[in-house]
Amino acid sequence: MDYQQILQEKVAICLTLQGAKETFPFDKKIHALKLGGKIFALIHLYHGDLYVSLKCQPERIDRLREEYSNIKPGYHLNKQHWITLVINEHYDVEPETEIALIQNSYQLIFQKLSKKAQNTVRFSAND
Repeated sequence: MDYQQILQEKVAICLTLQGAKETFPFDKKIHALKLGGKIFALIHLYHGDLYVSLKCQPERIDRLREEYSNIKPGYHLNKQHWITLVINEHYDVEPETEIALIQNSYQLIFQKLSKKAQNTVRFSAND
């Protein structure tokens, strides 16, 4: 697997979401995808695997972790609100589910933005 290419694909998926921006607040290896200044996805390579960390509703986390062996508690994040998809040769999360989880994380952040910030996102063009 070409994890660098997969990393770029995951970042590209995130950047299709209205108002999403890619930043590097920690270092140049950790891609932080933000909406309104708040992170909704962290994507980076770690020990040969690709880690995609996403916000998630606490009531969904246990069920997702039971259903998919590659969904882990949020790596270095609040485990009540974050999950990490560990992409490796044993990856068992379907592409549709993965995209839905990314969109869900984005929506969780969007809902927390002020009405003014939400309107700014709604009426902005992705650059």
